[in-house]
Amino acid sequence: MNLFKTIFGPGNVLIGVTIITMALVLMEVDLTIMPVDNFFKILFLNLFSLVFSALSIQNVWIGIILNFIGLFIIGYFLSGNLKKSMVIPFGLQYFFMIFYPVEGRDLINRFLALIAGTIFIMITQFIVNKDKVIKTGAKVINNISNNILNKIIAIQKNESFGKENFAITESINYLKRVIYDKRVDNYYLTKDGILTTDILWALERINLLLDNISELENRDDYSDLLNDVYSEVEIIKDRNLSLEDIDKIKSHINNEKVRDEYVNEFVDIMTILYKKVEGIDIIDNKERNNIRKECEIPHHFNKIFVHKRNLKIDSAKVRYAIRLAIVGSFTVFIAKLFNLSEGRWMCFTIFSLIQPYSEVSNNRVKDRVIATIIGGIIVLLSFSVIRNQAARSAIILLAGYSDSYSRNYREKMICVTVSAVASAAMAGGTIELVGKRILFVLIGASLTLLANKFIFPYKIDDMKKYLIETYNSLIKQMKYDIKEDHNDYSIRNLYLITGFIDDKMKLSMESAEEEKNNFIKNNRIRVNDIYKSLVEIKN
Repeated sequence: MNLFKTIFGPGNVLIGVTIITMALVLMEVDLTIMPVDNFFKILFLNLFSLVFSALSIQNVWIGIILNFIGLFIIGYFLSGNLKKSMVIPFGLQYFFMIFYPVEGRDLINRFLALIAGTIFIMITQFIVNKDKVIKTGAKVINNISNNILNKIIAIQKNESFGKENFAITESINYLKRVIYDKRVDNYYLTKDGILTTDILWALERINLLLDNISELENRDDYSDLLNDVYSEVEIIKDRNLSLEDIDKIKSHINNEKVRDEYVNEFVDIMTILYKKVEGIDIIDNKERNNIRKECEIPHHFNKIFVHKRNLKIDSAKVRYAIRLAIVGSFTVFIAKLFNLSEGRWMCFTIFSLIQPYSEVSNNRVKDRVIATIIGGIIVLLSFSVIRNQAARSAIILLAGYSDSYSRNYREKMICVTVSAVASAAMAGGTIELVGKRILFVLIGASLTLLANKFIFPYKIDDMKKYLIETYNSLIKQMKYDIKEDHNDYSIRNLYLITGFIDDKMKLSMESAEEEKNNFIKNNRIRVNDIYKSLVEIKN
């Protein structure tokens, strides 16, 4: 950070902070497949924020419109109905540039800092996410295989396998999201992505078959078959590949106590799994990112169609973007109009507390208020007793150290409040100044509650309804694509999207665990069955 300060000046230190935050947040997404396009997308967002923030502070009245547009675009394009939000670093940067403006040479340095920062982000991407599908996929698939092996043992012993089931589904959904992020033109899967998806489907299929066997009254009769399935999964996991080993599973076809459909399914899946694992083992670096573009992107994956579908007032991301834009532009307007020196804390607070879902946001408000009061009291009492500056500095360091061990949002905010308020007090701030900061945080929290109630609220029940409709629509589209002999990219894309839906379902049905599990399981079976049709066509 000192190097950043030396090159771009002390007025742009906070830009360095947001750039590092962006790099960390974006590490979750693989941007290496289209590096040039992604570089310019990030650069556009950074320079867009610079231009709009610089213009908005020239006139507070025009600033209302510009800030509304700026925050809406950040809120809409960086949040998602299904995907994880990337709003925080870009939104914070926008507010920092409003409340810490620069002019002249420093403004040019800020412009250069954003370009350099974008280059840094992409370099970080290549360090962290290069060949992510292969590297992460190998670890996740190995983990899934181990849990399947443990699950087989549990079934044979009539023991519970809930822990293994949870780990398997979580790993499958995570890898689906990783593969989905590595697409060209938001549609075409790379060769390593296709192979990994097929392997993922096969392991998921094995897991579903094991669920079915565990529910049979005569499951003890399947013990020998499960022994051979166990051996085969272990052989494939360890890469000791030989199709002859599958003959052991075939031998169970003569067992009258075992249903032929299970034997045939396991034989087919192991054969496919063998071929796909062998294929991914021999793929070279050049082939990994190969794609086939002989087919056009279908209508339902066209960018314009996707945005038209999302740009509706009942969409979570649209409502979130409008709420953020209205409250954000209003609080900036108030802070600038009345020249409130600590008014920025009101804006920072509403930005961190406004969330896509009202219940989540309201819980954050409660935690933030309690944390701010507790943190303020800690600083007030400790600084009243401790006069030594070195000891006071130790309090700040302790708060920063404790932050890394915080278990929830409330604990994190207590540490952040102690660190921020104590730093301000040590820098010459009076108790009155510290009190103002806390007051503006509380005002920001109150405005957030009002916004959640009156400005296009979006509740978890709304999300639940959306996810159910989306899942049903996705399955309908998969059936149509198979029936109409559409290209396999579409079906694979739709299969991968279920990883995002299942992840969101955890939040939408927290109070109805059985309902959530049944819904996800039933739809996972339907999707897996349709994907099976694709695999049978391709093999």
